[in-house]
Amino acid sequence: MTATPDTLAGVTELADWIGETITPGSADSKRAAMCLRIASALVRKESGRTWLADDGQLLTPVPETAVMVTIYCASRVYDNREAQTRGGVDDYQESWRVDESGAYLTASEKRMLSEFKTRNFGGLSTVATTREPLSDTRASHVPTGTPGVEFPWY
Repeated sequence: MTATPDTLAGVTELADWIGETITPGSADSKRAAMCLRIASALVRKESGRTWLADDGQLLTPVPETAVMVTIYCASRVYDNREAQTRGGVDDYQESWRVDESGAYLTASEKRMLSEFKTRNFGGLSTVATTREPLSDTRASHVPTGTPGVEFPWY
């Protein structure tokens, strides 16, 4: 069984962000830790980085961008775990936008994490449009009617 990796942010940081007290050991603390695990997994997947040492311990410091995206994503799950889009009491009704059900990263958060992705170069390249001078071996070329111009034989 693989040990659960440390989250990229802590319950205290999440509590500070949402402006609530989360008592250590409480049900809310356990729920907050799960929200941070989900958010940390999304951030790790999107960034392509784990920020873990070979022994599985969290490298410190984790870049602030990764920590902030983790906290913001976890706060969405913590505050709206049912992914509600509408609510109301009596005659009052309101609705709000939810990009998708469950935990997700917004487009701006993905852009923030893009700096950590390793870039694989490929797909685009240049193609020479000039020919190399003809070698002395003319067996690989077909002569044409124009002097000095030969067509390569493939």
